[in-house]
Amino acid sequence: MKVIVVGAGIIGASIAWHLSQRGAEVVVIDGGAAGASSQSFGWINASFYADAAHHRLRVAGIAAYGRLMAVQPDLAVQMSGALWWEEQGTALQKMKADLAALGYPVAHLSHREAQALEPDVRGLPSDILQFPDEGAADAGAVAAALLTASGAQVVSGVQVLGIAQNAGTVCGVETTVGRIEAPRVVVAAGTGSPDVLSSVAVKLPMLVRPGVFVTTKPVAVKIAHVLVTPHGEVRQLPDGRILASAVANHQGDNATDVTERPEDIAARVLRWLDPMVAGATLDWDRVALAYRPMPADGLPVIGAAGPTGLHIAVMHSGVTLAAIAGEAVAAEVLGQGAEYHALLAPYRPDRFQ
Repeated sequence: MKVIVVGAGIIGASIAWHLSQRGAEVVVIDGGAAGASSQSFGWINASFYADAAHHRLRVAGIAAYGRLMAVQPDLAVQMSGALWWEEQGTALQKMKADLAALGYPVAHLSHREAQALEPDVRGLPSDILQFPDEGAADAGAVAAALLTASGAQVVSGVQVLGIAQNAGTVCGVETTVGRIEAPRVVVAAGTGSPDVLSSVAVKLPMLVRPGVFVTTKPVAVKIAHVLVTPHGEVRQLPDGRILASAVANHQGDNATDVTERPEDIAARVLRWLDPMVAGATLDWDRVALAYRPMPADGLPVIGAAGPTGLHIAVMHSGVTLAAIAGEAVAAEVLGQGAEYHALLAPYRPDRFQ
C-alpha cells in the first residue's frame, strides 16, 4: 500500500520507517522549513506527565526506543538517565512518591551519591532524584537517519496545500506542484498540521508555545546525565557543547512570546550555567528558537480523522513519543495495531471535532 507522510521531523520519519518495515510504499513530503525536531532539547522521559494515562504512554515511548535501537543501534540516542532537582523539600518528596506509585524507576540520591555520578557539576543540592530509564536524542539526526533507513521517496521543498478526497475517501494530497496520489495520508507536520487538515474540515486547535535553547562552545568537562535544575534543563552533546533550556520547566512552560534579545537570553543562561560547570569557562555558541507542536489541551493527537484513510500524529514531546507513535500509527494506517487502541484512546482527534 502507498502511504504519504506529510512532515519529515522525528514523528514523520519514525512513522515512515515503521511503515516501510511493514511493507508499505512510503512517500514523505518535507516542506523544507525548520521544524521543532531540529531545535529540540531532546529529553526522553516519563517523569513529566499530565496524568496516569499520559504517563503510561510516555513509558511506552521509552520502551519503544529500546525496540527501535535494537535494530537501529547507531541512532543518536543516549539513555544515560536524568538527575532531577528542580524542586526541593516536600515537592521533591511528592515527585518521588507519585512516580513510585506509578511504578516508575526512581532513586533518591544524597549530595555525595550524585557528586560521584557527576564530578564536574558544582552546586548539587542535598537531595536529588535519579531517573535511570531516561535519556536524550538528537532529534534532527534521528529523524534524518530513520528517513534514510526507511527507503521512503522524499519530496522536499514542496508545500502541502490540502488533502485530496473522492467520495469521502482520501486519494492523495494537493501540493504547490500538483497532486500526489495515495490511498492513505498521515499528517505529521507539527505546527503546520492545522492548515493542511482544515482543507477537509478537521479541527486541530494548537497552543503557541515557543521554546528557546542555548548551546555553548565545546568544553572538555563531562556531564553524563540530563540535568533538571531549578533554572532549566541541561545536557552535554557528543561534541562537548552544552545545551540548556532558557526557561525552567520548559515542557510545562506556558509563555506565548519571546521578548528578550538573543544575546540577553544567552547571557542570562550563562549566569547560572557557568558556575555549575567545574573546570571550564563557558561561552555561548548558538541561541535557537522553535515552536513546539502542542495541541490545545497539551496532549498528543494520534489517530484517524476526517475522510477515510486520513491519520494524524501531532504532539509534544515528539522526541519522547516518536518511537511509540511510529509503531502505532504505522500499524493503524495499515489496518492493524489493535494492541495500541487502549493506550491511544485518550488521544484521538475526535475530541476536537
